[in-house]
Amino acid sequence: MLSASELDEVVLREVASVDAVDVHTHLLPPTHGQLLLYGVDELLTYHYLVAELFMVLPLDSDDDAVSDALTPPTADEFFAWPKPRQAALVFEELFVRRTPLSEACRGVVTTLHLLGLGAQLERAVARGVARERRLDELREWFAAVDKEEYLELVFTKAKLKYAVMTNVPFAPEEATHFLQESPPPISPRLKTALRVDPLLAGDWPAVSAALAAASPPFAPTLDGCYRYVCAWVDRIQPLYLMASTPSGFRYEKSSPAAAPPSPAAPPSAAALLEQVLLRVAVERKLPLAIKVGAVRGMNAALRTGGDGVEVADLRFLRNLCLAYPQVKLLVTVLSTENQHELCVLARKFGNLHVYGCWWFCNNPSIIERTTRMRLEMLGTAFTAQHSDARVLDQLLYKWRHSRAAIGPVLSSQYAKLLEAGWPLTEADIKRDVALLFGGAFEAFMAK
Repeated sequence: MLSASELDEVVLREVASVDAVDVHTHLLPPTHGQLLLYGVDELLTYHYLVAELFMVLPLDSDDDAVSDALTPPTADEFFAWPKPRQAALVFEELFVRRTPLSEACRGVVTTLHLLGLGAQLERAVARGVARERRLDELREWFAAVDKEEYLELVFTKAKLKYAVMTNVPFAPEEATHFLQESPPPISPRLKTALRVDPLLAGDWPAVSAALAAASPPFAPTLDGCYRYVCAWVDRIQPLYLMASTPSGFRYEKSSPAAAPPSPAAPPSAAALLEQVLLRVAVERKLPLAIKVGAVRGMNAALRTGGDGVEVADLRFLRNLCLAYPQVKLLVTVLSTENQHELCVLARKFGNLHVYGCWWFCNNPSIIERTTRMRLEMLGTAFTAQHSDARVLDQLLYKWRHSRAAIGPVLSSQYAKLLEAGWPLTEADIKRDVALLFGGAFEAFMAK
Protein backbone atom coordinates (compact mmCIF):
# COMPACT_ATOMS: atom_id res chain seq x y z
CA MET A 1 0.00 0.00 0.00
CA LEU A 2 1.22 3.47 -0.82
CA SER A 3 1.62 6.26 1.70
CA ALA A 4 0.89 9.89 0.88
CA SER A 5 4.63 10.62 0.86
CA GLU A 6 5.25 7.95 -1.81
CA LEU A 7 2.38 8.92 -4.07
CA ASP A 8 3.91 11.69 -6.20
CA GLU A 9 7.01 9.68 -7.07
CA VAL A 10 5.02 6.63 -8.19
CA VAL A 11 2.41 8.53 -10.20
CA LEU A 12 4.90 10.78 -11.99
CA ARG A 13 7.14 7.79 -12.79
CA GLU A 14 4.26 5.79 -14.27
CA VAL A 15 2.98 8.73 -16.33
CA ALA A 16 6.46 9.46 -17.65
CA SER A 17 7.18 5.85 -18.59
CA VAL A 18 3.89 4.42 -19.89
CA ASP A 19 3.83 3.49 -23.57
CA ALA A 20 0.96 5.61 -24.88
CA VAL A 21 -1.38 5.33 -27.85
CA ASP A 22 -1.64 8.52 -29.91
CA VAL A 23 -5.24 8.21 -31.07
CA HIS A 24 -5.15 11.02 -33.67
CA THR A 25 -2.31 12.55 -35.70
CA HIS A 26 -1.79 13.90 -39.21
CA LEU A 27 1.36 11.85 -39.72
CA LEU A 28 1.99 9.75 -42.82
CA PRO A 29 4.44 6.88 -43.33
CA PRO A 30 7.93 7.12 -44.86
CA THR A 31 6.54 5.23 -47.86
CA HIS A 32 4.54 8.39 -48.69
CA GLY A 33 7.75 10.24 -49.55
CA GLN A 34 7.67 13.98 -48.92
CA LEU A 35 4.24 13.78 -47.30
CA LEU A 36 6.00 12.61 -44.12
CA LEU A 37 7.00 15.93 -42.58
CA TYR A 38 10.01 16.17 -40.27
CA GLY A 39 13.04 18.35 -39.59
CA VAL A 40 13.77 21.85 -38.37
CA ASP A 41 12.21 23.68 -41.33
CA GLU A 42 8.93 21.79 -40.90
CA LEU A 43 8.94 22.42 -37.16
CA LEU A 44 9.44 26.15 -37.65
CA THR A 45 6.86 26.53 -40.43
CA TYR A 46 4.11 24.65 -38.57
CA HIS A 47 0.97 26.74 -38.73
CA TYR A 48 1.00 27.56 -34.99
CA LEU A 49 4.32 29.35 -35.47
CA VAL A 50 3.38 30.98 -38.75
CA ALA A 51 0.32 32.52 -37.09
CA GLU A 52 2.53 33.69 -34.22
CA LEU A 53 4.97 35.23 -36.71
CA PHE A 54 2.29 37.34 -38.36
CA MET A 55 1.06 38.39 -34.93
CA VAL A 56 4.40 40.16 -34.28
CA LEU A 57 5.45 41.39 -37.73
CA PRO A 58 4.91 45.13 -38.33
CA LEU A 59 1.64 46.03 -40.00
CA ASP A 60 3.23 48.87 -41.93
CA SER A 61 5.47 47.68 -44.75
CA ASP A 62 7.50 50.90 -44.41
CA ASP A 63 8.38 50.08 -40.82
CA ASP A 64 12.00 48.92 -40.64
CA ALA A 65 11.62 47.29 -37.22
CA VAL A 66 11.56 43.84 -38.79
CA SER A 67 14.87 41.99 -38.57
CA ASP A 68 17.65 43.08 -40.93
CA ALA A 69 15.46 46.05 -41.94
CA LEU A 70 13.60 43.79 -44.38
CA THR A 71 10.21 44.79 -45.61
CA PRO A 72 7.86 42.35 -43.85
CA PRO A 73 6.23 39.99 -46.33
CA THR A 74 2.53 39.72 -46.88
CA ALA A 75 1.07 36.29 -46.18
CA ASP A 76 0.95 35.51 -49.91
CA GLU A 77 4.58 36.56 -50.33
CA PHE A 78 5.63 34.49 -47.32
CA PHE A 79 3.95 31.31 -48.59
CA ALA A 80 5.54 31.81 -52.02
CA TRP A 81 9.00 31.66 -50.44
CA PRO A 82 10.92 28.36 -50.27
CA LYS A 83 10.36 26.66 -46.92
CA PRO A 84 13.94 27.25 -45.67
CA ARG A 85 13.46 30.98 -46.16
CA GLN A 86 10.14 30.88 -44.32
CA ALA A 87 11.76 28.96 -41.46
CA ALA A 88 14.64 31.44 -41.25
CA LEU A 89 12.27 34.37 -40.76
CA VAL A 90 10.21 32.51 -38.15
CA PHE A 91 13.37 31.61 -36.25
CA GLU A 92 14.74 35.15 -36.43
CA GLU A 93 11.56 36.79 -35.20
CA LEU A 94 10.36 34.29 -32.59
CA PHE A 95 13.61 32.78 -31.26
CA VAL A 96 16.33 35.39 -31.80
CA ARG A 97 14.56 38.72 -31.47
CA ARG A 98 12.18 37.40 -28.82
CA THR A 99 12.26 34.80 -26.05
CA PRO A 100 10.40 31.68 -27.25
CA LEU A 101 7.88 31.68 -24.39
CA SER A 102 4.81 30.39 -26.22
CA GLU A 103 3.95 26.70 -26.01
CA ALA A 104 4.55 26.26 -29.76
CA CYS A 105 7.99 27.88 -29.55
CA ARG A 106 8.94 26.02 -26.37
CA GLY A 107 7.95 22.84 -28.17
CA VAL A 108 10.65 23.39 -30.79
CA VAL A 109 13.24 23.92 -28.06
CA THR A 110 12.15 20.76 -26.22
CA THR A 111 12.19 18.72 -29.42
CA LEU A 112 15.69 19.72 -30.44
CA HIS A 113 17.09 19.11 -26.95
CA LEU A 114 15.46 15.66 -26.78
CA LEU A 115 17.22 14.86 -30.06
CA GLY A 116 20.56 15.93 -28.59
CA LEU A 117 20.70 19.09 -30.71
CA GLY A 118 20.91 21.67 -27.91
CA ALA A 119 24.39 22.84 -28.83
CA GLN A 120 23.42 23.32 -32.47
CA LEU A 121 20.38 25.30 -31.35
CA GLU A 122 22.49 27.54 -29.14
CA ARG A 123 24.86 28.26 -32.01
CA ALA A 124 21.90 29.03 -34.28
CA VAL A 125 20.66 31.66 -31.84
CA ALA A 126 24.09 33.30 -31.50
CA ARG A 127 23.76 36.82 -32.83
CA GLY A 128 27.02 36.69 -34.77
CA VAL A 129 25.56 34.14 -37.20
CA ALA A 130 24.04 35.44 -40.42
CA ARG A 131 20.28 34.90 -40.55
CA GLU A 132 20.38 32.85 -43.73
CA ARG A 133 22.96 30.45 -42.21
CA ARG A 134 21.61 30.07 -38.68
CA LEU A 135 19.84 26.76 -39.27
CA ASP A 136 22.46 25.07 -41.48
CA GLU A 137 23.86 22.77 -38.76
CA LEU A 138 20.40 21.62 -37.75
CA ARG A 139 19.38 21.05 -41.36
CA GLU A 140 22.48 18.95 -41.98
CA TRP A 141 21.62 16.69 -39.03
CA PHE A 142 18.08 16.05 -40.26
CA ALA A 143 19.21 15.57 -43.87
CA ALA A 144 21.42 12.67 -42.77
CA VAL A 145 18.71 10.62 -41.02
CA ASP A 146 17.11 7.52 -42.52
CA LYS A 147 13.32 8.04 -42.48
CA GLU A 148 12.39 4.59 -41.23
CA GLU A 149 15.05 4.62 -38.52
CA TYR A 150 14.13 8.16 -37.52
CA LEU A 151 10.45 7.29 -37.17
CA GLU A 152 11.40 4.45 -34.83
CA LEU A 153 13.72 6.76 -32.86
CA VAL A 154 10.99 9.36 -32.36
CA PHE A 155 8.38 6.79 -31.28
CA THR A 156 10.85 5.23 -28.84
CA LYS A 157 11.82 8.58 -27.31
CA ALA A 158 8.19 9.73 -27.15
CA LYS A 159 7.25 6.38 -25.52
CA LEU A 160 4.46 5.58 -27.97
CA LYS A 161 3.13 2.15 -28.91
CA TYR A 162 1.54 3.46 -32.10
CA ALA A 163 -0.19 6.51 -33.58
CA VAL A 164 -3.32 6.75 -35.68
CA MET A 165 -2.86 8.62 -38.95
CA THR A 166 -5.33 10.80 -40.86
CA ASN A 167 -5.80 9.34 -44.35
CA VAL A 168 -7.76 11.48 -46.81
CA PRO A 169 -9.12 9.83 -49.97
CA PHE A 170 -10.17 13.27 -51.27
CA ALA A 171 -6.51 14.42 -51.40
CA PRO A 172 -5.06 13.07 -54.69
CA GLU A 173 -1.42 13.54 -53.64
CA GLU A 174 -2.04 11.23 -50.68
CA ALA A 175 -4.55 8.84 -52.25
CA THR A 176 -2.13 7.88 -55.02
CA HIS A 177 0.11 6.11 -52.50
CA PHE A 178 -2.74 3.80 -51.48
CA LEU A 179 -3.86 3.22 -55.06
CA GLN A 180 -0.65 1.51 -56.16
CA GLU A 181 -1.11 -2.05 -57.33
CA SER A 182 1.18 -3.33 -54.56
CA PRO A 183 1.65 -0.53 -52.04
CA PRO A 184 4.61 -0.99 -49.69
CA PRO A 185 3.79 -2.08 -46.14
CA ILE A 186 3.21 0.62 -43.54
CA SER A 187 5.18 0.64 -40.29
CA PRO A 188 3.30 -1.08 -37.44
CA ARG A 189 3.86 2.15 -35.52
CA LEU A 190 1.14 3.76 -37.70
CA LYS A 191 -2.53 2.81 -37.97
CA THR A 192 -4.97 4.13 -40.58
CA ALA A 193 -8.08 6.29 -40.14
CA LEU A 194 -10.34 7.35 -43.01
CA ARG A 195 -11.01 11.10 -42.97
CA VAL A 196 -14.19 12.19 -44.72
CA ASP A 197 -14.79 15.86 -43.86
CA PRO A 198 -16.70 16.67 -47.09
CA LEU A 199 -19.40 14.17 -46.09
CA LEU A 200 -20.02 15.76 -42.70
CA ALA A 201 -19.86 19.23 -44.23
CA GLY A 202 -22.26 18.34 -47.04
CA ASP A 203 -19.67 19.47 -49.60
CA TRP A 204 -21.18 17.73 -52.61
CA PRO A 205 -18.92 19.43 -55.22
CA ALA A 206 -15.83 17.99 -53.47
CA VAL A 207 -17.46 14.59 -53.08
CA SER A 208 -18.73 14.37 -56.65
CA ALA A 209 -15.33 15.47 -58.00
CA ALA A 210 -13.68 12.61 -56.09
CA LEU A 211 -16.27 10.14 -57.41
CA ALA A 212 -15.62 11.27 -60.98
CA ALA A 213 -11.83 11.13 -60.58
CA ALA A 214 -11.81 7.56 -59.27
CA SER A 215 -10.72 4.79 -61.62
CA PRO A 216 -13.20 3.46 -62.50
CA PRO A 217 -15.45 6.38 -61.55
CA PHE A 218 -18.36 6.03 -59.16
CA ALA A 219 -21.87 7.23 -59.92
CA PRO A 220 -22.53 10.79 -58.64
CA THR A 221 -25.27 9.57 -56.31
CA LEU A 222 -25.63 8.74 -52.63
CA ASP A 223 -25.23 5.06 -53.45
CA GLY A 224 -22.15 5.79 -55.57
CA CYS A 225 -20.70 7.77 -52.67
CA TYR A 226 -21.46 4.93 -50.25
CA ARG A 227 -19.67 2.46 -52.54
CA TYR A 228 -16.71 4.84 -52.84
CA VAL A 229 -16.29 5.06 -49.07
CA CYS A 230 -16.67 1.28 -48.73
CA ALA A 231 -13.96 0.79 -51.34
CA TRP A 232 -11.60 2.96 -49.29
CA VAL A 233 -12.50 1.10 -46.10
CA ASP A 234 -11.59 -2.15 -47.85
CA ARG A 235 -8.38 -0.64 -49.21
CA ILE A 236 -6.87 0.85 -46.04
CA GLN A 237 -8.71 -1.01 -43.23
CA PRO A 238 -9.10 2.05 -40.97
CA LEU A 239 -9.50 1.92 -37.20
CA TYR A 240 -12.26 4.51 -37.49
CA LEU A 241 -13.91 7.07 -39.76
CA MET A 242 -13.32 10.68 -38.84
CA ALA A 243 -14.31 14.24 -39.69
CA SER A 244 -14.26 17.77 -38.30
CA THR A 245 -17.59 19.51 -38.05
CA PRO A 246 -18.07 22.69 -40.08
CA SER A 247 -18.81 25.89 -38.18
CA GLY A 248 -22.34 25.99 -36.77
CA PHE A 249 -22.94 22.27 -37.37
CA ARG A 250 -26.41 20.91 -36.49
CA TYR A 251 -27.99 17.49 -36.84
CA GLU A 252 -31.43 16.01 -36.23
CA LYS A 253 -32.41 12.58 -37.50
CA SER A 254 -34.44 12.76 -40.71
CA SER A 255 -38.10 11.83 -40.50
CA PRO A 256 -39.00 8.57 -42.33
CA ALA A 257 -41.97 10.45 -43.81
CA ALA A 258 -39.81 13.19 -45.34
CA ALA A 259 -40.23 13.62 -49.09
CA PRO A 260 -37.28 12.26 -51.10
CA PRO A 261 -35.07 14.93 -52.69
CA SER A 262 -35.31 15.68 -56.37
CA PRO A 263 -32.94 13.47 -58.40
CA ALA A 264 -31.50 16.61 -59.96
CA ALA A 265 -30.75 18.25 -56.61
CA PRO A 266 -27.42 17.60 -54.86
CA PRO A 267 -27.73 15.46 -51.72
CA SER A 268 -28.17 17.37 -48.48
CA ALA A 269 -25.63 17.29 -45.66
CA ALA A 270 -28.06 15.20 -43.59
CA ALA A 271 -28.44 12.68 -46.44
CA LEU A 272 -24.66 12.35 -46.82
CA LEU A 273 -24.30 11.85 -43.08
CA GLU A 274 -27.11 9.33 -42.70
CA GLN A 275 -27.07 7.45 -45.99
CA VAL A 276 -23.31 7.35 -46.47
CA LEU A 277 -21.20 8.04 -43.38
CA LEU A 278 -23.45 6.52 -40.71
CA ARG A 279 -24.52 3.70 -43.01
CA VAL A 280 -20.89 2.70 -43.46
CA ALA A 281 -20.26 3.06 -39.72
CA VAL A 282 -23.17 0.75 -38.89
CA GLU A 283 -22.56 -1.88 -41.57
CA ARG A 284 -18.78 -2.02 -41.14
CA LYS A 285 -18.92 -1.57 -37.34
CA LEU A 286 -16.53 1.38 -37.55
CA PRO A 287 -16.39 4.08 -34.87
CA LEU A 288 -16.83 7.69 -35.98
CA ALA A 289 -14.33 10.22 -34.62
CA ILE A 290 -15.64 13.78 -34.59
CA LYS A 291 -13.61 16.93 -33.93
CA VAL A 292 -15.85 19.84 -32.96
CA GLY A 293 -15.40 23.60 -32.85
CA ALA A 294 -13.01 24.69 -35.60
CA VAL A 295 -13.87 27.70 -37.75
CA ARG A 296 -12.06 27.23 -41.04
CA GLY A 297 -10.58 30.24 -42.81
CA MET A 298 -11.24 32.83 -40.11
CA ASN A 299 -8.23 34.64 -41.57
CA ALA A 300 -7.88 32.84 -44.89
CA ALA A 301 -4.64 34.63 -45.79
CA LEU A 302 -2.83 32.58 -43.13
CA ARG A 303 -4.11 29.33 -44.68
CA THR A 304 -4.18 26.57 -42.04
CA GLY A 305 -2.87 29.03 -39.48
CA GLY A 306 -5.93 31.21 -40.04
CA ASP A 307 -8.45 28.73 -38.65
CA GLY A 308 -10.23 29.78 -35.45
CA VAL A 309 -12.48 28.44 -32.72
CA GLU A 310 -16.15 28.68 -31.77
CA VAL A 311 -18.29 27.55 -28.87
CA ALA A 312 -20.23 24.76 -30.57
CA ASP A 313 -23.80 23.66 -30.02
CA LEU A 314 -23.33 20.07 -28.84
CA ARG A 315 -26.99 19.06 -29.10
CA PHE A 316 -26.10 17.27 -32.32
CA LEU A 317 -23.98 14.80 -30.30
CA ARG A 318 -26.93 13.97 -28.09
CA ASN A 319 -29.06 13.48 -31.20
CA LEU A 320 -26.45 11.19 -32.78
CA CYS A 321 -26.02 9.13 -29.60
CA LEU A 322 -29.77 8.65 -29.31
CA ALA A 323 -30.44 7.95 -32.98
CA TYR A 324 -27.45 5.62 -33.49
CA PRO A 325 -26.71 3.86 -30.17
CA GLN A 326 -24.84 1.12 -32.08
CA VAL A 327 -22.31 3.64 -33.49
CA LYS A 328 -19.33 4.42 -31.28
CA LEU A 329 -18.39 8.13 -31.27
CA LEU A 330 -14.90 9.39 -30.41
CA VAL A 331 -15.16 13.12 -29.69
CA THR A 332 -12.87 16.01 -28.87
CA VAL A 333 -13.80 19.70 -28.73
CA LEU A 334 -11.75 22.79 -29.48
CA SER A 335 -13.36 25.31 -27.13
CA THR A 336 -12.74 25.19 -23.38
CA GLU A 337 -16.36 26.28 -22.92
CA ASN A 338 -17.56 23.00 -24.47
CA GLN A 339 -15.42 20.68 -22.31
CA HIS A 340 -17.84 20.42 -19.38
CA GLU A 341 -20.88 19.71 -21.54
CA LEU A 342 -18.92 17.04 -23.40
CA CYS A 343 -18.08 15.32 -20.11
CA VAL A 344 -21.76 15.35 -19.14
CA LEU A 345 -22.68 13.77 -22.48
CA ALA A 346 -20.04 11.06 -22.00
CA ARG A 347 -21.58 10.21 -18.60
CA LYS A 348 -24.98 9.71 -20.24
CA PHE A 349 -24.06 7.76 -23.37
CA GLY A 350 -21.88 4.65 -23.35
CA ASN A 351 -21.26 5.02 -27.08
CA LEU A 352 -19.39 8.34 -26.64
CA HIS A 353 -15.69 8.43 -25.71
CA VAL A 354 -13.86 11.68 -24.94
CA TYR A 355 -10.27 12.04 -26.10
CA GLY A 356 -7.43 14.52 -25.96
CA CYS A 357 -6.86 18.25 -25.68
CA TRP A 358 -6.91 19.47 -29.26
CA TRP A 359 -5.12 22.37 -30.91
CA PHE A 360 -5.92 25.57 -28.95
CA CYS A 361 -6.56 23.37 -25.88
CA ASN A 362 -3.12 21.75 -26.18
CA ASN A 363 -1.51 24.13 -23.70
CA PRO A 364 -0.36 22.92 -20.27
CA SER A 365 -2.67 25.20 -18.27
CA ILE A 366 -5.71 24.02 -20.25
CA ILE A 367 -4.59 20.37 -20.21
CA GLU A 368 -4.32 20.56 -16.41
CA ARG A 369 -7.76 22.11 -15.94
CA THR A 370 -9.45 19.82 -18.47
CA THR A 371 -7.84 16.65 -17.12
CA ARG A 372 -8.84 17.53 -13.56
CA MET A 373 -12.47 17.96 -14.60
CA ARG A 374 -12.47 14.73 -16.61
CA LEU A 375 -10.98 12.72 -13.75
CA GLU A 376 -13.63 14.09 -11.42
CA MET A 377 -16.47 13.32 -13.83
CA LEU A 378 -15.31 10.31 -15.86
CA GLY A 379 -12.78 8.46 -13.71
CA THR A 380 -10.49 6.62 -16.11
CA ALA A 381 -13.09 6.27 -18.89
CA PHE A 382 -11.47 8.76 -21.27
CA THR A 383 -8.25 9.21 -23.21
CA ALA A 384 -6.18 11.93 -21.61
CA GLN A 385 -4.32 13.17 -24.67
CA HIS A 386 -3.53 12.89 -28.35
CA SER A 387 -0.90 14.89 -30.20
CA ASP A 388 -2.66 16.02 -33.40
CA ALA A 389 0.93 16.15 -34.72
CA ARG A 390 1.49 17.06 -38.37
CA VAL A 391 5.27 16.92 -38.10
CA LEU A 392 6.88 13.70 -36.89
CA ASP A 393 9.27 15.43 -34.48
CA GLN A 394 6.34 17.12 -32.69
CA LEU A 395 5.55 13.81 -31.02
CA LEU A 396 8.58 14.42 -28.80
CA TYR A 397 7.50 17.69 -27.26
CA LYS A 398 3.75 17.20 -27.31
CA TRP A 399 3.96 14.00 -25.33
CA ARG A 400 6.74 15.25 -23.00
CA HIS A 401 4.78 18.42 -22.18
CA SER A 402 1.44 16.61 -21.85
CA ARG A 403 2.82 14.01 -19.44
CA ALA A 404 4.32 16.81 -17.34
CA ALA A 405 0.91 18.53 -17.17
CA ILE A 406 -1.19 15.41 -16.54
CA GLY A 407 1.00 13.71 -13.90
CA PRO A 408 0.57 16.24 -11.05
CA VAL A 409 -3.19 16.48 -11.67
CA LEU A 410 -3.56 12.72 -11.43
CA SER A 411 -1.39 12.59 -8.32
CA SER A 412 -3.54 15.26 -6.69
CA GLN A 413 -6.69 13.25 -7.39
CA TYR A 414 -5.11 10.14 -5.90
CA ALA A 415 -4.10 12.14 -2.80
CA LYS A 416 -7.74 13.08 -2.22
CA LEU A 417 -8.72 9.44 -2.56
CA LEU A 418 -6.08 8.38 -0.03
CA GLU A 419 -7.28 11.06 2.35
CA ALA A 420 -10.84 9.76 1.97
CA GLY A 421 -9.62 6.36 3.18
CA TRP A 422 -9.13 4.31 0.00
CA PRO A 423 -5.93 2.16 -0.10
CA LEU A 424 -3.80 2.40 -3.24
CA THR A 425 -1.05 0.19 -4.63
CA GLU A 426 1.51 0.70 -7.37
CA ALA A 427 -0.40 -1.85 -9.44
CA ASP A 428 -3.56 0.28 -9.19
CA ILE A 429 -1.73 3.32 -10.47
CA LYS A 430 0.02 1.43 -13.27
CA ARG A 431 -3.35 0.06 -14.43
CA ASP A 432 -5.06 3.48 -14.30
CA VAL A 433 -2.26 5.29 -16.12
CA ALA A 434 -2.32 2.66 -18.87
CA LEU A 435 -6.07 3.28 -19.27
CA LEU A 436 -5.70 7.05 -19.48
CA PHE A 437 -2.90 6.83 -22.04
CA GLY A 438 -4.55 4.47 -24.52
CA GLY A 439 -6.09 1.54 -22.69
CA ALA A 440 -9.50 3.16 -22.33
CA PHE A 441 -9.45 3.96 -26.06
CA GLU A 442 -8.66 0.36 -26.96
CA ALA A 443 -11.34 -0.93 -24.58
CA PHE A 444 -13.91 1.44 -26.11
CA MET A 445 -12.95 0.37 -29.61
CA ALA A 446 -13.40 -3.28 -28.59
CA LYS A 447 -16.93 -2.77 -27.18
